[in-house]
Amino acid sequence: MTRTGSIELARGIGRAVAGSLLFALPLLMTMEFWRLAHSVERYRLALLVVAAVALVIGLSRAFGAGPGGVGVRGYLADAGVAIVTAAVAATVVLTALGVVDPLMDWRAAVSVVAIETLPAAVGASYARSQLGEGSRRPRITGYGHELFLMTAGAVVFAANIAPTEEVVLLAAEAGTVSIAVLAVLSLLLMHGFVYGVGFGGQERSTNGFVRSFLTLTVVGYAIALIVSAFLLWTFGRFDGIGLATAIDETVVLAFPGSIGAAAARLIL
Repeated sequence: MTRTGSIELARGIGRAVAGSLLFALPLLMTMEFWRLAHSVERYRLALLVVAAVALVIGLSRAFGAGPGGVGVRGYLADAGVAIVTAAVAATVVLTALGVVDPLMDWRAAVSVVAIETLPAAVGASYARSQLGEGSRRPRITGYGHELFLMTAGAVVFAANIAPTEEVVLLAAEAGTVSIAVLAVLSLLLMHGFVYGVGFGGQERSTNGFVRSFLTLTVVGYAIALIVSAFLLWTFGRFDGIGLATAIDETVVLAFPGSIGAAAARLIL
C-alpha cells in the first residue's frame, strides 16, 4: 500500500471511530443495555450480531467507503473495517467507564460489546462512507435501495430505545385508541418529513400522493414495525406477555423507528 493509501486508510478508521461513538455513545452509557447483555440468550445475541454484520455489509455495498470500496472484496473489506473499529471503540469506552474488564472477565466483555456493536458499526460505516472529503454518493438507486435505507434508519433509532423500560411502561399505560393514534401519527410524520416540510434532501412525490404513500410511507412503516418487533424479541421484551401487549410495544417502538426510516431517506 502506498503512503497516500495508508494515510487515507488511517483517516477512514478515524472517521469510523468518530461515527461509532456518535451513534452509540448513548447506548454505551445506558445501564439497561449492560444488563441485557448478560441476560439475553446467546442465540438471540448471535442473531443480533449477524443482523448487524448484514446491515453494515449492505451499507458498504450501497455507498462504498475506503479506497477499495468498489467490488465485492472492496465493500466486504470496508464492512470489516467498520465492524472491527466499532467493536474496538466500544471496548475501549466500556473499559474506561468500568463497565467491562476484558482481562478479568472476557466472556462478559464479549457479551456487552457484541450487543453494543449494532449502532456503533452502523455509525462507523456511515462516517467512513459519507462524512469524508470526496466521499462517494450512493451508486445504487431504485425502490429496493429506498427500502434498505429505511431499514437502516429504523434500526439506528429503534435500537437506542428498545432496551429501555419506557417502551414497556408506555405500552402498558396506553389504551387501544392511543396505540391507533400513535400508528397514524407515525405514518403522517414519516410522509410529512420526506415530502412536505422542506428539509434538505426532500423528495418530490412524482407518482402522486396515494402511490407514494402506499409504496413508500406505508411500506416504510411496516419495515419499522418489523425492525421494532425483532429488537424487542431479541431483548426479551415479548417473553411472558400476550399478543396484544406485544403489538402495543411494537407500535410504541416503531414511532421512533419510523422517524429514523424517514430521516435515512432524507440524509442518505
